[in-house]
Amino acid sequence: MNIKIYIASHKEFNPPFDRNYVPIQGGKALTKTQTSFQGDDTGDNISNLNKNFCELTVLYWIWKNDLSSDFIGLVHYRRYFTKLHYGIDKYITDKNEADLILTDGPEIAASNDFGELEHEVDLILPTRQHVGNILQNYGACHHIEDMYVVRQIIKKIHPDYLDAYDYVMQNLTYMHSYNMIIAKREILSEYCEWLFNILFSMKDMTFYKNYDDYQQRIFGFISERMCNVWLLKNRHRICIGERNVPSI
Repeated sequence: MNIKIYIASHKEFNPPFDRNYVPIQGGKALTKTQTSFQGDDTGDNISNLNKNFCELTVLYWIWKNDLSSDFIGLVHYRRYFTKLHYGIDKYITDKNEADLILTDGPEIAASNDFGELEHEVDLILPTRQHVGNILQNYGACHHIEDMYVVRQIIKKIHPDYLDAYDYVMQNLTYMHSYNMIIAKREILSEYCEWLFNILFSMKDMTFYKNYDDYQQRIFGFISERMCNVWLLKNRHRICIGERNVPSI
Protein backbone atom coordinates (compact mmCIF):
# COMPACT_ATOMS: atom_id res chain seq x y z
CA MET A 1 0.00 0.00 0.00
CA ASN A 2 1.14 3.53 -0.74
CA ILE A 3 0.29 4.68 2.79
CA LYS A 4 1.65 7.13 5.34
CA ILE A 5 0.40 7.18 8.92
CA TYR A 6 1.49 10.29 10.79
CA ILE A 7 1.96 10.21 14.56
CA ALA A 8 1.12 13.49 16.28
CA SER A 9 3.30 14.35 19.26
CA HIS A 10 4.57 17.38 21.15
CA LYS A 11 7.72 15.70 22.48
CA GLU A 12 10.24 12.94 21.78
CA PHE A 13 8.88 9.39 21.98
CA ASN A 14 9.72 5.94 20.64
CA PRO A 15 7.98 5.54 17.26
CA PRO A 16 6.99 2.15 15.83
CA PHE A 17 9.60 0.37 13.72
CA ASP A 18 7.66 0.77 10.49
CA ARG A 19 8.83 3.10 7.73
CA ASN A 20 5.28 4.16 6.89
CA TYR A 21 4.65 5.49 10.40
CA VAL A 22 5.97 9.06 10.43
CA PRO A 23 6.32 11.06 13.70
CA ILE A 24 5.42 14.73 13.41
CA GLN A 25 5.71 17.42 16.05
CA GLY A 26 2.51 19.42 16.48
CA GLY A 27 2.64 23.11 17.32
CA LYS A 28 6.34 23.34 16.56
CA ALA A 29 6.04 27.02 15.68
CA LEU A 30 4.94 27.81 19.23
CA THR A 31 7.48 25.92 21.33
CA LYS A 32 11.16 25.93 22.13
CA THR A 33 10.95 22.16 22.59
CA GLN A 34 12.70 20.77 19.54
CA THR A 35 12.51 17.14 18.53
CA SER A 36 14.19 15.10 15.81
CA PHE A 37 10.82 14.73 14.07
CA GLN A 38 9.27 16.50 11.13
CA GLY A 39 7.44 19.61 12.34
CA ASP A 40 4.01 20.86 11.36
CA ASP A 41 5.54 24.30 10.72
CA THR A 42 6.79 23.72 7.17
CA GLY A 43 5.05 24.18 3.85
CA ASP A 44 1.39 25.16 4.00
CA ASN A 45 0.70 25.04 7.74
CA ILE A 46 -1.26 26.37 10.73
CA SER A 47 1.27 25.34 13.37
CA ASN A 48 0.85 28.68 15.19
CA LEU A 49 -2.81 27.76 15.89
CA ASN A 50 -1.95 24.61 17.83
CA LYS A 51 -3.07 26.09 21.16
CA ASN A 52 -6.64 26.11 19.87
CA PHE A 53 -6.52 23.39 17.18
CA CYS A 54 -4.49 20.68 18.98
CA GLU A 55 -3.69 17.73 16.68
CA LEU A 56 -5.69 19.38 13.90
CA THR A 57 -2.58 21.42 13.02
CA VAL A 58 -0.98 18.08 12.14
CA LEU A 59 -4.07 16.97 10.21
CA TYR A 60 -3.95 20.22 8.24
CA TRP A 61 -0.25 19.72 7.50
CA ILE A 62 -0.91 16.18 6.26
CA TRP A 63 -3.75 17.34 4.05
CA LYS A 64 -1.79 20.17 2.46
CA ASN A 65 1.71 18.71 2.25
CA ASP A 66 1.49 14.95 1.67
CA LEU A 67 0.43 14.98 -1.95
CA SER A 68 1.80 11.60 -2.96
CA SER A 69 0.30 8.99 -0.62
CA ASP A 70 -2.81 7.14 -1.76
CA PHE A 71 -3.85 6.49 1.85
CA ILE A 72 -3.17 8.87 4.73
CA GLY A 73 -3.62 8.51 8.47
CA LEU A 74 -3.32 10.39 11.75
CA VAL A 75 -2.75 8.69 15.09
CA HIS A 76 -1.23 9.80 18.42
CA TYR A 77 2.03 8.90 20.10
CA ARG A 78 0.07 7.14 22.85
CA ARG A 79 -2.82 5.86 20.74
CA TYR A 80 -2.74 3.56 17.73
CA PHE A 81 -5.27 1.36 15.95
CA THR A 82 -5.36 -2.31 16.92
CA LYS A 83 -4.35 -4.89 14.33
CA LEU A 84 -6.57 -7.16 12.26
CA HIS A 85 -3.97 -9.37 10.60
CA TYR A 86 -0.54 -7.77 10.69
CA GLY A 87 0.93 -6.23 13.79
CA ILE A 88 4.17 -4.65 14.95
CA ASP A 89 5.61 -4.62 18.46
CA LYS A 90 9.05 -3.06 17.94
CA TYR A 91 9.78 0.59 18.70
CA ILE A 92 12.77 2.76 17.88
CA THR A 93 14.55 3.97 21.03
CA ASP A 94 17.66 5.39 19.36
CA LYS A 95 19.45 5.52 16.07
CA ASN A 96 22.87 6.31 14.71
CA GLU A 97 24.56 6.16 11.35
CA ALA A 98 25.04 2.41 11.54
CA ASP A 99 21.80 0.98 12.89
CA LEU A 100 18.67 1.38 14.94
CA ILE A 101 18.19 0.45 18.57
CA LEU A 102 14.82 -1.24 19.10
CA THR A 103 12.75 -2.19 22.11
CA ASP A 104 9.66 -4.33 22.55
CA GLY A 105 6.31 -2.67 23.12
CA PRO A 106 2.55 -3.14 22.74
CA GLU A 107 1.46 -4.73 19.47
CA ILE A 108 -0.35 -2.30 17.15
CA ALA A 109 -1.56 -2.43 13.56
CA ALA A 110 1.32 -2.41 11.09
CA SER A 111 1.01 0.04 8.22
CA ASN A 112 0.17 -2.84 5.83
CA ASP A 113 -2.74 -3.95 8.03
CA PHE A 114 -5.26 -1.55 6.46
CA GLY A 115 -5.88 -3.45 3.24
CA GLU A 116 -9.63 -2.92 3.48
CA LEU A 117 -8.97 0.62 2.22
CA GLU A 118 -7.94 -0.87 -1.11
CA HIS A 119 -11.43 -2.33 -1.43
CA GLU A 120 -14.83 -1.17 -0.16
CA VAL A 121 -13.81 0.72 3.00
CA ASP A 122 -13.23 4.48 2.54
CA LEU A 123 -11.98 5.44 5.99
CA ILE A 124 -11.15 3.89 9.34
CA LEU A 125 -12.03 5.58 12.62
CA PRO A 126 -11.79 4.74 16.33
CA THR A 127 -14.60 2.47 17.50
CA ARG A 128 -17.56 4.62 18.48
CA GLN A 129 -17.81 5.61 22.13
CA HIS A 130 -21.23 5.87 23.71
CA VAL A 131 -21.39 9.20 25.51
CA GLY A 132 -25.13 9.87 25.78
CA ASN A 133 -26.64 12.80 23.92
CA ILE A 134 -23.79 14.47 22.01
CA LEU A 135 -24.88 18.04 22.67
CA GLN A 136 -25.33 17.37 26.38
CA ASN A 137 -22.03 15.55 26.48
CA TYR A 138 -20.27 18.56 24.97
CA GLY A 139 -21.95 20.82 27.52
CA ALA A 140 -20.87 18.57 30.38
CA CYS A 141 -17.23 18.81 29.29
CA HIS A 142 -17.03 22.23 27.65
CA HIS A 143 -19.08 25.38 26.99
CA ILE A 144 -22.32 24.24 25.38
CA GLU A 145 -22.78 27.67 23.80
CA ASP A 146 -19.91 26.86 21.46
CA MET A 147 -22.19 24.52 19.58
CA TYR A 148 -24.72 27.29 18.97
CA VAL A 149 -21.98 29.22 17.17
CA VAL A 150 -21.10 26.11 15.18
CA ARG A 151 -24.72 25.73 14.11
CA GLN A 152 -24.88 29.33 12.92
CA ILE A 153 -21.73 28.83 10.86
CA ILE A 154 -23.06 25.64 9.28
CA LYS A 155 -26.37 27.33 8.53
CA LYS A 156 -24.49 30.11 6.75
CA ILE A 157 -21.79 28.28 4.78
CA HIS A 158 -22.98 24.65 4.63
CA PRO A 159 -26.78 24.81 4.86
CA ASP A 160 -27.11 21.37 3.28
CA TYR A 161 -25.49 19.96 6.44
CA LEU A 162 -27.89 21.65 8.87
CA ASP A 163 -30.33 18.73 9.11
CA ALA A 164 -27.45 16.33 9.73
CA TYR A 165 -26.06 18.65 12.43
CA ASP A 166 -29.41 18.87 14.21
CA TYR A 167 -29.95 15.12 14.02
CA VAL A 168 -26.50 14.35 15.43
CA MET A 169 -26.87 16.85 18.27
CA GLN A 170 -30.37 15.71 19.19
CA ASN A 171 -30.31 11.96 18.55
CA LEU A 172 -26.85 10.41 18.37
CA THR A 173 -25.48 8.92 21.58
CA TYR A 174 -21.99 8.02 20.34
CA MET A 175 -19.02 9.64 18.66
CA HIS A 176 -15.67 8.76 17.13
CA SER A 177 -13.07 10.34 19.41
CA TYR A 178 -9.43 11.49 19.26
CA ASN A 179 -9.47 13.02 15.75
CA MET A 180 -7.79 9.85 14.50
CA ILE A 181 -8.40 8.67 10.97
CA ILE A 182 -6.92 6.57 8.17
CA ALA A 183 -8.53 7.20 4.81
CA LYS A 184 -8.30 7.22 1.07
CA ARG A 185 -6.66 10.46 -0.03
CA GLU A 186 -9.73 11.86 -1.79
CA ILE A 187 -11.95 11.14 1.22
CA LEU A 188 -9.55 12.80 3.66
CA SER A 189 -9.24 15.84 1.40
CA GLU A 190 -12.99 16.21 1.11
CA TYR A 191 -13.48 15.93 4.87
CA CYS A 192 -10.69 18.40 5.66
CA GLU A 193 -12.00 20.94 3.16
CA TRP A 194 -15.38 20.85 4.88
CA LEU A 195 -14.08 20.77 8.46
CA PHE A 196 -11.49 23.55 8.22
CA ASN A 197 -13.91 25.76 6.32
CA ILE A 198 -16.14 25.68 9.39
CA LEU A 199 -13.38 26.04 11.97
CA PHE A 200 -11.60 28.87 10.15
CA SER A 201 -14.91 30.74 10.06
CA MET A 202 -14.82 30.68 13.88
CA LYS A 203 -11.14 31.12 14.76
CA ASP A 204 -11.12 34.93 14.66
CA MET A 205 -14.18 35.26 16.90
CA THR A 206 -13.49 36.44 20.44
CA PHE A 207 -15.95 34.42 22.52
CA TYR A 208 -13.39 31.77 23.55
CA LYS A 209 -10.42 34.08 24.20
CA ASN A 210 -10.96 34.13 27.97
CA TYR A 211 -11.35 30.35 28.32
CA ASP A 212 -8.76 28.55 30.43
CA ASP A 213 -5.91 26.74 28.68
CA TYR A 214 -7.80 23.45 28.49
CA GLN A 215 -11.02 24.91 27.08
CA GLN A 216 -9.05 26.99 24.57
CA ARG A 217 -8.39 23.71 22.77
CA ILE A 218 -11.92 24.32 21.50
CA PHE A 219 -11.49 23.39 17.84
CA GLY A 220 -10.07 19.99 18.67
CA PHE A 221 -13.13 19.32 20.85
CA ILE A 222 -15.59 20.61 18.27
CA SER A 223 -14.08 18.58 15.44
CA GLU A 224 -14.63 15.31 17.32
CA ARG A 225 -18.37 16.04 17.15
CA MET A 226 -18.30 17.46 13.62
CA CYS A 227 -16.85 14.24 12.25
CA ASN A 228 -20.18 12.57 13.05
CA VAL A 229 -22.08 15.29 11.19
CA TRP A 230 -19.99 14.82 8.06
CA LEU A 231 -20.33 11.04 8.27
CA LEU A 232 -24.11 11.18 8.63
CA LYS A 233 -24.57 13.53 5.69
CA ASN A 234 -22.40 11.36 3.47
CA ARG A 235 -23.31 7.92 4.76
CA HIS A 236 -25.10 7.00 1.51
CA ARG A 237 -21.80 6.96 -0.39
CA ILE A 238 -19.01 6.10 2.05
CA CYS A 239 -18.12 2.91 3.89
CA ILE A 240 -16.75 3.28 7.41
CA GLY A 241 -14.40 0.87 9.15
CA GLU A 242 -13.74 0.92 12.90
CA ARG A 243 -10.84 -0.20 15.07
CA ASN A 244 -10.27 -0.12 18.81
CA VAL A 245 -7.78 2.45 20.09
CA PRO A 246 -6.27 1.44 23.45
CA SER A 247 -3.89 3.86 25.17
CA ILE A 248 -0.31 2.62 25.44
